[in-house]
This record gives sequence, structure tokens and C-alpha cells, in this order.
Amino acid sequence: MGCAGGKASTTAASPKEPLPSSLAAAPRGKIQSQLPPSEEGLRDFARIFFADQRKIFLLSPGMPSMRPLQPTGGPSSAHIGDLNVQVVQKAEALFTDSLKVQLEQACGQVASAEVLELLRRRAIAATTVNVGIDFALSMNLMPTFLQPFFVVLVSSDLKQARAATYGFVAQKPTHIVGDRPESKRTPFCVRLLSPDLLSEDSLKTWELDYSVREVRAATIMQAVEMDVPKLKESLSSGRWDD
Repeated sequence: MGCAGGKASTTAASPKEPLPSSLAAAPRGKIQSQLPPSEEGLRDFARIFFADQRKIFLLSPGMPSMRPLQPTGGPSSAHIGDLNVQVVQKAEALFTDSLKVQLEQACGQVASAEVLELLRRRAIAATTVNVGIDFALSMNLMPTFLQPFFVVLVSSDLKQARAATYGFVAQKPTHIVGDRPESKRTPFCVRLLSPDLLSEDSLKTWELDYSVREVRAATIMQAVEMDVPKLKESLSSGRWDD
């Protein structure tokens, strides 16, 4: 399981060569990463949360599709350059409110205060591009992670949750196509799966399961949507090795 292949789009990047050698040798596996320090991590989260394009979604087995955890409107990019305390706190508050509502609708029950707080805190910490850069460097790729996308995965019984981080990676500049930063992409998509966010462990170590595949997609959203059926199966079964 991981970024799935699909039908070619007229606007999609056409793979020019096979998976880079470092990825072809180990298209699935585990890597050790490290979350950024708390304050830096919160600023990363706020920057992603208030991005012009929605990048943070929720998925549970009973949902027909992913649901965004970001507001339709918020501080514009022109107002969040300094990411001051007020902006970060607003991002946290809006995210928490949205998470609470979406969990109740998706799971048919109200999450306890303890579960909501643990999930909120760890999901925010996991919303960082750092893990994508760590993966790229560990696989001898370019230190870039294009179109980062985040999915909070929650089981129907609210007993298991993971954060899936998706992005395009490249071994060399010629792999990258697209004329704007938000549209740059490659034929290679990676999915990084976090430890269980609701685990009683402190999660001092952040071991990620990765899966990378060659795809034909113009946007990372297209690649993620191809992966949704498998993600829902894993949430229902509790198995992530398929």
C-alpha cells in the first residue's frame, strides 16, 4: 500500500524513467525521523494550516471521502509572515474545533476530552515537512518535498490514529516538472505513516513507515485519493503491511 498508480491525465507528469535506484532497492521500509522543537513545530503547523490550498484532511472508515480540517478562510499569507503567537493560537483553536466536529460526524460518537487532546496535540506535531526532508536525505534524494499533504487517519472506535504525510520526491532536477511552486511535481510519490498517535507511549522516537511508488498525477491530492480505499481498509483491519 502507498501512493497508488492510476490512469494518466493530460496534465500529469509523465514518468521519464523508473524509480530512482535508492527507492527501487527499498520501495517500502522504515526510517527514523525527528519532530521539530515545540515552538518551531507549531509555526510549521500554522503555516500549513493557513496555506492558500487545503493540505490537512481527516479520514475514517465510515467516511465516503476525506474531509478538510482547515477553514475556508483564514489569515492570508500576507498576514502570517511572522507567525506570531496569536496566529499560531488561532490555528490551533480552529483545528481543534474542526477535528472535534469531524470526529463526531465520522465516528458517530463524541471523543473524550483526553482522546481529543492527545490526538490534537500529536496531529499538530506531525504536520511538518521535516519528516519529508528527513526521508529524502536518508534515501540520497534531493532535499525537497513537493506538494506536502497531510491526512489524519482515525479508526471508527477512536482507539487508533495515525498521520499520513504525502509528497513528491526527486533524485535530480530533471525529475521535477511544473512552472509554479504549488504545481511542481515528479513521477515519484511517497507516503510516510506515523506511529499510533493515540498510543500510551510518549513517542519520543518517531519511526515512520514509508511507501513510495511511481505515479501519474498532476497534484498530490490525486495521488492521495487513489490511496484512500487502501487507507480505509487498513483503518478497519488495523493492519498496515498490505
